[in-house]
Amino acid sequence: MSAALDEMARSIALREAEVMRFALGDRWGKRQPAQRASARVYAAERGGGWIDVARRRLAFGAGELVFLPRADAHAIRDRPTTSLEQPEALCRGMHAVADRALATEAPPEAHLVIVDLHLDAAGAPWLALLPPAVHITGATPGLARWLGETLALLAGARDLSPALRRSIGETWAHALFASALRDPGASLPRAEALRDEPVVAALARVRASPERAWELGELARQAGLSRSAFAARSTALLGEPLGHHVRRLRLQRAAVLLGETTLPVKLVAARVGYDSEPAFARAFARAHGVSPIAYRQARRREDGAPEIRRAG
Repeated sequence: MSAALDEMARSIALREAEVMRFALGDRWGKRQPAQRASARVYAAERGGGWIDVARRRLAFGAGELVFLPRADAHAIRDRPTTSLEQPEALCRGMHAVADRALATEAPPEAHLVIVDLHLDAAGAPWLALLPPAVHITGATPGLARWLGETLALLAGARDLSPALRRSIGETWAHALFASALRDPGASLPRAEALRDEPVVAALARVRASPERAWELGELARQAGLSRSAFAARSTALLGEPLGHHVRRLRLQRAAVLLGETTLPVKLVAARVGYDSEPAFARAFARAHGVSPIAYRQARRREDGAPEIRRAG
């Protein structure tokens, strides 16, 4: 089952991770509306707070994280008795103290890091089955420590390139979703596909090499299933037909090659399984809204035109 859960978690693609630091004193709190295609993380470096979400109240303290995998509507405050009757935030004298860092005028009692994860979850229908919040504490020291240290890296290391920051952030996000899938509050469906290791193994091979000309019948035989049974189980797991999933994986990999290498577009197309450069360009434009060349130019401007490695 663990392999299935990890494979599911990896179907989430991270578009962007926004990290903010807050130093909060006196009474503070805020009501936060739901966000679409997002997840949110609250981490306490010092002090802590309370979160109310979906009729559940969580207290979190220093070194702990609260993960909201769908960024559902919620409230956060310094203590349960703090009133949030007003629609605006209750954080008196809030002002900027550094880039992406805010503080109240009162001496800080809580130091929080808040991360908004903006997601591409087209292949993750299972998000609706997750609990509204997952509390990660020292009860799982290995995972909790890694998540905390990686968050500190994302929040504090300003010399990371945008590409490396995205890569680290996506791995971090996958670990959070894998934790949420294992949470006792998750209402996983009873579909056999989610526990069927041969299906998961076949999909893992597809993910590792999406450029191959995969045949549904071949994968079904490897999994010991009929073509129709494999198609039904893989669609239940992925949230989309296998062919759509393969195409999305290819175009995601193409975006990485365009952004991080100097390979000509024709070679990028070949690397991700397209025999025709025009066909690749049309598919890429449909998926990303711009041509491959325009995407590469935009990424270079976004990254400040860093040195781009050559792929052999």
